Amino acid sequence: MELKEFIKTALTEIVVGVSEASTIATEHGGSVGSMKLYGYVKENKVMTDDNDRPVTTVEFDIALSEANSTDTKGGIGVYLGAVGLGSQGASHGEASSHSRIKFSVPVVLPSAKS
Repeated sequence: MELKEFIKTALTEIVVGVSEASTIATEHGGSVGSMKLYGYVKENKVMTDDNDRPVTTVEFDIALSEANSTDTKGGIGVYLGAVGLGSQGASHGEASSHSRIKFSVPVVLPSAKS
């Protein structure tokens, strides 16, 4: 999966999940994703958008890996289901590199249904 597809899917699933949870919670007298904040917003360091809706930060910590491999395989045999007859030889070489990226994305989540 490409990184951009992973990020798009993760953020979309979070927003849709909050929206669906809000609908179910409302049916049972609860609330998820409420836009009503009480107390001192600035002192609690709650970030809001231009419509005074709270902004949630979704943090990503992604490990990226790249692997290059070379496979050489040779053999002869007859395979049927779980039974195999014959001989086989294989060699495998692999080089890999790993890196990490961390970033956050501000998201305004859907509000609770009234």
